[in-house]
This record gives sequence, C-alpha cells and structure tokens, in this order.
Amino acid sequence: MATMVYTTSPHRLQNVSFYERRAKVAWWLLFLCLMGVSGLVSLLILRNGPSPSTIAWLFYWIGVVAIFYQPRYGIYLILGLTLFADRALHPWYPFAKNFSSLESVMYLHSALIISPLETYIAFTGLAWLGRMAMERRIRIYTGPLFWPALLFLVFVTYGLLYGIARGGNLVIALWEARAIYYLAAMLLLASNLIKTPAHVSKLLWIAAIALFFKGIAGTWYVAAVLGWDTAGVERIAEHSMSIHFNAFFVLLIASWLYHDTTTRRLVLPVMAPFILLSFVANHRRAGFLTLGIAIGLILLLLYREHRKLFFVVAPTGTVAFLAYLAAFWNNQGAIGMMARAVRSVVGQPTPRDAASNIYRDLENINSMFTIKTVPLTGVGFGNKFYIIAPMADISFFEWWEYITHNSILWVWMKTGAGGFFALLLLVGMSLILGGRAVWSMPRGPLRGAALVAALYILMHFIYAYVDMSWDTNSMVFVGVMMALLNTLHLIAAQPVPVAARRWPWQPVPEQAEQTPPVPVPPRERRGGFGRQPGWALSSDLVGPGRERPGSFHAGAGD
Repeated sequence: MATMVYTTSPHRLQNVSFYERRAKVAWWLLFLCLMGVSGLVSLLILRNGPSPSTIAWLFYWIGVVAIFYQPRYGIYLILGLTLFADRALHPWYPFAKNFSSLESVMYLHSALIISPLETYIAFTGLAWLGRMAMERRIRIYTGPLFWPALLFLVFVTYGLLYGIARGGNLVIALWEARAIYYLAAMLLLASNLIKTPAHVSKLLWIAAIALFFKGIAGTWYVAAVLGWDTAGVERIAEHSMSIHFNAFFVLLIASWLYHDTTTRRLVLPVMAPFILLSFVANHRRAGFLTLGIAIGLILLLLYREHRKLFFVVAPTGTVAFLAYLAAFWNNQGAIGMMARAVRSVVGQPTPRDAASNIYRDLENINSMFTIKTVPLTGVGFGNKFYIIAPMADISFFEWWEYITHNSILWVWMKTGAGGFFALLLLVGMSLILGGRAVWSMPRGPLRGAALVAALYILMHFIYAYVDMSWDTNSMVFVGVMMALLNTLHLIAAQPVPVAARRWPWQPVPEQAEQTPPVPVPPRERRGGFGRQPGWALSSDLVGPGRERPGSFHAGAGD
C-alpha cells in the first residue's frame, strides 16, 4: 500500500518565519511607542502637576496607539468622541475643535488649524493602508455608495476652489466645506474596517454610550444651570444634538422590535430618560417632527411583520398622542414642546415660532434668488448669498450671510446644479440601499442596524431642509451610517458560527439558522474596485451554497 507523506515546502516555512518576525517587530515598536508616550506624560505631570490638558493628551496618544494596533478602533474612537462633542454644552471639549482653539484643553498654537478628529481620521487611514502594505494585499471595498459620494465630493471641491477664485473669504470657505469631507472619509474607512456583525454591534453600542453621556451632560445643565426651568430657553446645545438623539430612540425601538440582545434591550431603556430630557430641553421642532416620521415608518414595518401587535400599539399610541395634544396644546413649557411643533406645522405657531418661520421664509426667498441668478455655477464657498428680502438681525451668528437654515438649497447655492443633483443621487442611493437592507437582513441585530442607519439618514436630510446640518458631528455620523448600508449585505452573508456548548448537560448545539440570500448591488456583480483578495466571489443572491463567479460576499472578518 502506498503511503502519502505531506511536507511543508521550505519556501512556505520561510514566509511563515518572515511574518512572525514582522509581527514581533511591530509589537515591540508599538510597545516602545506606548512606553515613550507614557514616560513623556509622566514627566510632564511630575514637573507641572496633573492638569486637564495633560490628561487629555494622555488619552489622545493612547487612542493613537490603539488605532495603529487595530485600525478598526479608529472608527469606534472617531464616532464616539465626535458624538459626545458639543460647543454649547462643553466648550472645553477638544476632539472636534482645532488645536488653535483657545477654549480647548488641547490648545497648542494659533497656527494649528487642524483638529484631533482630523488627525484620528488620518491615522486610521494610514494604519489601514499600512496594514495592507505589510500584508502585501490591496483590499479596498468601495460598494455602491462610494462613487455617488465621490461625485458629490468633486462638486464640493469645485465649489471650494471656485468660491476662493471669485474672491471669497478663505477661512469661511474652508469652514463651510470642511466637514463634508469627513462624510466621504468615514464612508470609505468604515466600509472597509467594519466587517462582521460583532463590529456592527460594537459600533452601535459606542454611538449609544456617547449619546448617553451627552444626555447626562444635558440633564446636568438643565438641573444645575437652569434649575429645571426650560420655558424661556431657546436651546441647551447645538441644533444637531436633537437629530442624533433621534437615532438613539430608533435604536431603542429596533432592539425590541427585532429581539436584539437582552443586554441592549435592558440597558437602552435605562439610558433613555437622560437623553429624552435633554432632547426635550433642546427645543428643536424639526427634531420632534423627524422623530414622528421615523416612528410612523416603524409602525408600517410593524404592520407588515407583527400585524396583531400593530393593532394593539397603533390605536393605543394614537389615542395617547391625541390626548397629549389636547392637554398641552397651549402649554409654553418644555413638556408642551411636541404639541407646539405640531401647532407650527398645522399653521398655529407660537409668537416665537412664528418669528422663526418668517425668518426662514425670507431666507428661502434669498436662497432661491441666488440659485436663479447663478443656477449652474453657484456662488462658491466663502461668498455671501444674495439678499433681496431683508431679514432680522442675527449678526451674533457671524456667518449668517454665508450659511442658511435650508441646508439642501444651500448646497445648490454653493456648488451649483451639479452639486445639488449629486447630493440627491447620494441620498437617494442610500435610502434605496437602506430600504432593501431592512427587508433582506435576517431578523435580529443586523436588521435593527439597517433600520437605524436608514432612518437616521432619512431623518437627517429631512431635518436638513429646515435647519443647518453640515456640521462636524453630523457628517461623521452620516458617513458611518452610510457605510453600514454600504456593507451590511456582505456582513450578513458570512457563515453563522455554531454556538459553543458551555456545560456537559446541555444538548448538542445545532447549526444556527442560515442567513437568507441577500441581493448584491449591480456594481459589485461587475467586480469594480472591490475585487481583491479577502472578499470571496458569490452569486447574485449571496448565501451559503450559492457560489459562482460574478460578485462578492465577505469571508470571515477579523
């Protein structure tokens, strides 16, 4: 009988040895870097004593080391630290401020017009590219949203260059366009670094925790500074905080609707009161209305998936909401804010809301006049829009002649018709992917993640129609949510591992339910930019046992 002997080639052994040596060198470099930073910070504390600045820099460098250790941590850090930032609630908070901001605890020099956020984005990109270079494998996944986002970014860049060429204010031009680049950067990075259901779950946890801590900060402000009296307060934080809190409420509902983990279903309701109080105290009518739209769409899903529960929840909720409107229709306090938002929509606003509506109407007249004057080219960033209808004096906002509340028309004013239609393409593609993901994801956390991402993008751009929304926090959040919709079909197509048997008396675990086939976007069926090692080929309907050349689904992620 012939005996088959299996041997390992010397060349393969040499490769394994090479990678082991390289991993050891990389580990030691990271260790020495961490020790060096720790030693430097310890020396500063020894010489100057502990200070908020020293502590902030210590955490900053720990974050940098974590990013180079695992680039995916950069996505977690950027999202969490950005969502907590707020110029009104905690002006000292440094992450989204430049190193040149005097109020920041990480102030360095007035000439450093970059922020810790931007450095973390750069470090994450470098760590990701460096890891691919070390592995000698280029794996860049673009997905269906990359090219619409790139097209939009091209027109934003055009608006920036054109505006400066027309004599626009360079500083204002950079501030206007700056945050939009974060959207594209986070879309690309998160699409390539968030690869498994566990990564998605951690990402949502980090977003929820960051918003929870901001809710605590808002609650403290209402209690300690306002003495629980929010009646005469216009807002307690940045406008965009309300729309971010909407994502938390959708996540809370989705965790129960789709039977998420027990931990999430129990912990999120505990966080909710702090966030709800801050949400109400921020007095954003658009935040209430967009949340109402999201809840209405969730009820439609409930009708399709749990019809019996729908006929219990929908009538009960409708009666309760109508009773609330009847009780607080004329209430001027914080508890009547939702009722006032509805009054404003049906044509009975309060005097303050009426004045706000008039200002926005006049601003829209000026926006449309500017668009009709230069419909193709726009005025470019850094240039004032044309004012033919005088508006109320809000000169305390230094950019009131550059930035409008209607953030959709603002894009057309600044980047021309091309930028406006590129924006519509990007948002439309995102919502199409979101709707398809909600229907095609398996029931559970992934479908909940798809619902949160799709509804947040919908709420954000409805909100953008009536309020300023191209801020740093929102662009990072929108970029990450778009990245989830860009890659969820790949993440869901991965094999589901069999649960481990913890105790001897437990029954033998059975194979987990397989993920149903998930449609793959046409661009990925052609291969495109995402065709590289690390992504397996599969059929148009991705699922176990359906493999043939033509498109992608993800292999086992790290």
